[in-house]
Amino acid sequence: MKFLLILLIFTNFVFASYTIKYQGLTLGNIENFDTLKDNYLEASVTNKIARFLLGKDKFVFYNEDYKGKKDDENTKYKKDNYAIVYILNKAFSNNTEDERIEVKKDKFIDVKFDKNFKFIYNSRNRIKSKGYFEMKDGELESLIEDVNSIKIIKNK
Repeated sequence: MKFLLILLIFTNFVFASYTIKYQGLTLGNIENFDTLKDNYLEASVTNKIARFLLGKDKFVFYNEDYKGKKDDENTKYKKDNYAIVYILNKAFSNNTEDERIEVKKDKFIDVKFDKNFKFIYNSRNRIKSKGYFEMKDGELESLIEDVNSIKIIKNK
């Protein structure tokens, strides 16, 4: 039943595409969030400057639970130090209850719900990530991370 619920939630996001921005610079597009179940987020690099600097056509943000290989030579792999993958998983769970997500010992994410979902990622008593995400009709509209200026915004 839980698997079926997750599958239904993920299908809502299959047909939407999202833009990912870092420090105000558009890096690329996320076609779908299917990879979140495997603890990573994949995006294609669309910005010419970013593509030149990375030397790659795709980038992957992976979290501490990622078990996949990092062997694609056309992909830049980057550890998700800001817990964006965990936070997106929370967004897709469509759960509006306040929650503390334990990432590891001394690392946790507090998610609080009011009009939006507010999150704070605390790693060894330091705030590494903080922001909110907006949902509309069960779909992610945007994720705004304030500390590191990361934005994932649904394309209209």
